[in-house]
Amino acid sequence: MHTAAERYRLNFSWLIGLFFVIIIIFSKSPYEESPLYEALEFSGYALIIIATLGRIWATVYIGGRKDEELCQDGPYSISRNPLYVFSLLGTIGIILAAQKPFFLTIILPFFVYYYFVIRGEETRLLNFFGQKYADYSKRVGRILPTFKTYTSQESFTVYPKVLFRSMIHASIFMWIFMLLEILEYCKEPPNLIPVLFTLPF
Repeated sequence: MHTAAERYRLNFSWLIGLFFVIIIIFSKSPYEESPLYEALEFSGYALIIIATLGRIWATVYIGGRKDEELCQDGPYSISRNPLYVFSLLGTIGIILAAQKPFFLTIILPFFVYYYFVIRGEETRLLNFFGQKYADYSKRVGRILPTFKTYTSQESFTVYPKVLFRSMIHASIFMWIFMLLEILEYCKEPPNLIPVLFTLPF
C-alpha cells in the first residue's frame, strides 16, 4: 500500500514547480551583466543533459519490471533511487541555466518530502521482496552513487512503448527550460511580461 507521501508526490512536485515558474516569470536575475551569467548557464545546460540521459537510462532498466522483479543492475546497481538523483540534478540544472541560484533554497523542502516518499517505497519493497531487498539495501546506497558496485546484464528486454514513454518523461527538463527561455524573451522590449523585482542572488 502506498503512503500518503507517495500518493501526493507528483502533486507536491508540480505545486513547487508552479511556484518556481511564477516567481521566475516576474523576476530578474542579478547576474545578467556579470561574467558569472554564462558560467551559470553552461553549468545548467550540462546538468540538464546529464539528468535527461540519466533518466532515460534508469527508466529503460526499470521499465516493464517495476513491482515484478527487483531491479539491481545498471543505474540501480550504483544507487537505489537513480531516477530521484537525476531529477534532482535536472532541477538544479534548470535553476542554474535560468541564472537564478536563489531558487536553490527551495530544494530543501524536496529533500524533506522525498525522504518520506523514499522511506515509504523502501518499506513496501522490503515487504514485497523480503531478504533479497534487505541484501540489496546493504550493498547499494539509498542516494549517493557507489560506482564500485556497478553491474549490468548482458542483455534484457526493452519494450518500445516503455522506451518512448521514458524518453518523453525524461525530456521534461528540456521542455521546462525551453519554456523559461521563451518567458525570458518576453521580458525584452516591448516587455510583454513585466519584471516586478530582482532576486537577491
